[in-house]
Amino acid sequence: MKKTDSSSRFSLPVLAAVVGMIAFYLLTHLLRLNSFPVFADESIYIRWAQLLIDDGNQYAFFALNDGKTPLFVWMLAAAQSWSLDQLVAARLVSVLGGLVQMFAVGLILREFTQKKATPIVGMLLVAVLPFWFTYHRLAIMDGWLTAWLSLAFWAGLKVVRSGRYKWTWAVLSGAFFGLALWTKLPAVFFAPIFMLIPFFGERMTVSKPLGLGSLNSVKKLNVFVPFVVSALLGMAIFGLLIFSPAFGQLFSRGQDFSYPLSEVLAGKWMQAIPNLGRYLGFFGAYLTWPVLVLVVAGLFSTTERKSTGLFLLCTLIFLSPFIVLGKVVHPRYLLPAALFLTVAATLSLESLSERCAQAVKQGKVGWAIAGLFVALLAGQAFSQASYFDAAFIFTPDVTPFVKEDRQQYLEEWSSGHGILQTVQLIRQLSSSHSVAVATEGRFGTLPDGLLLYFHGQNVENIYIEGTGQYPVKTLPSFFTDRAKSFDQSLLVVNSHRLEMMLPKEKLVSEYCRPNAAPCLQVWDVTDLVKAVPDTRTP
Repeated sequence: MKKTDSSSRFSLPVLAAVVGMIAFYLLTHLLRLNSFPVFADESIYIRWAQLLIDDGNQYAFFALNDGKTPLFVWMLAAAQSWSLDQLVAARLVSVLGGLVQMFAVGLILREFTQKKATPIVGMLLVAVLPFWFTYHRLAIMDGWLTAWLSLAFWAGLKVVRSGRYKWTWAVLSGAFFGLALWTKLPAVFFAPIFMLIPFFGERMTVSKPLGLGSLNSVKKLNVFVPFVVSALLGMAIFGLLIFSPAFGQLFSRGQDFSYPLSEVLAGKWMQAIPNLGRYLGFFGAYLTWPVLVLVVAGLFSTTERKSTGLFLLCTLIFLSPFIVLGKVVHPRYLLPAALFLTVAATLSLESLSERCAQAVKQGKVGWAIAGLFVALLAGQAFSQASYFDAAFIFTPDVTPFVKEDRQQYLEEWSSGHGILQTVQLIRQLSSSHSVAVATEGRFGTLPDGLLLYFHGQNVENIYIEGTGQYPVKTLPSFFTDRAKSFDQSLLVVNSHRLEMMLPKEKLVSEYCRPNAAPCLQVWDVTDLVKAVPDTRTP
């Protein structure tokens, strides 16, 4: 870690660059913020937030029942008054988290370099690289999870160099870690990284394993004590959740996403190798391959070799549980690891640029070619990122996602294609008569994706209820009994999950997803509802 002048202030050019970065970030992240259809997880979290607004006593810790910690939902609840568009209000929370993330990366880089431009470059990468861009425009937990962990890492770096204030920074690092744990449980995978932060210190030697060879045993222990405190403090903050009656449910869904250790030891560990290749593909697509090449190049830099190696080790430590235990792993789960790779690539770019510039001044033509190659790498990264970001904003259906994300965001039931149009249809119909709406499923894109748009509004003429079925084979009695008192009844369902025989002329509307994927359909089932006997006791 390079020493920086802590008393230095921002120069006018740097201040102008920072203000420009903020303006650029806000422009790119606020533009057409609702153009991308609502995603299943977004609809769930927003509905939880709305229920919290309606009944805080009952729903304050409701997220724990689904294996989630509640902080992000609380933030969404606070934001629902920011905008008339509920989805935009929720996504503004993630935009704010991205702004925090951008500054966190800048602050981390300031601990490693005296170059004023380097933190700006790192901030720019956060603003444009697809991995960051995507999750700073969607109302899901991973953006804020990574922001809190980034701040915890930055405060940990300050412990290494802060002298008498190290305990203040250690406490602050632990507090950020606790907030991360209150945002999403995978934050716990960050805990071992606290033990690596001391090795980033400039006074650590790498002459012996782990860089602590020149310290005596007592000093070795003293180096780690503040970081143990940080980790324990974060866990203690997390432990406050035990006072919620729903705490026992927090770990109930673990086996939905990961294999138990017994299965791993019995042979599931063999999946680690293909998983590693798949996750590398995620980073190549979303951080871009040129950025990964820059990270690898840092291993050959005399100035950045140590820090790059440590950043790669941090990355591997965080990813290891997903690689070995992961049953269902989406790219967004890996976002915190992007912190270390982004910082490492930025420092590597600085080192290579300096080396090339010095060599060119000395007349070394070969290094001029190397400098051109570095410039091409950087240009390719920004070109690839710009294409992705522009598609995400203006033509969401052709966003170049990896296969796993393309399916969940654009093609499967989890995609919100047609939700907003269906909401507009329901509003139009309910303006002249009462409408009852049955949907596929019990929560998620349907019915939560519809319900979130009607929160806080007059819904006397509207009744929306999930059937709890997928596929939909019949209309449940709890819906038909109540729907009989409404003038019109609708069924909203995905075309590939409908197993009821309905006349084609009863198809009111259909909104198809890209790539010949299933369509969201709206059926008029008024006659069917009226024909079903009322099961309620007279």
